[in-house]
Amino acid sequence: VYTALHRLALGGDLPFADGAYAGIVLAGVFTSGHVGIEGLDELIRICRPGGIIVLTVKNTLWQAGFAERIAELEKQGVITRVEETRPYASMPGEADTVPSRGLVLRVG
Repeated sequence: VYTALHRLALGGDLPFADGAYAGIVLAGVFTSGHVGIEGLDELIRICRPGGIIVLTVKNTLWQAGFAERIAELEKQGVITRVEETRPYASMPGEADTVPSRGLVLRVG
């Protein structure tokens, strides 16, 4: 399935054309110390209209502006929230784990 490997840092510009991908999946990326809300717009840019982005978000980021950005993008018609999970323990059994939620977004 994979034809290329790219080692990149999410959060700035990505070297892909607008609408290059039909689907994007991220797990454990939008979390404290990794990538914040600044990575979302670039993912939307490289996902084609009608494409799907599946991602997880730690509650700390969700409550620090991610939820508001998702709502703003929905209001603008940039994305549609197809599905959102309830918060869940992404690291069950570990003390002090911060809950996450899963999102499925449709672009355009």
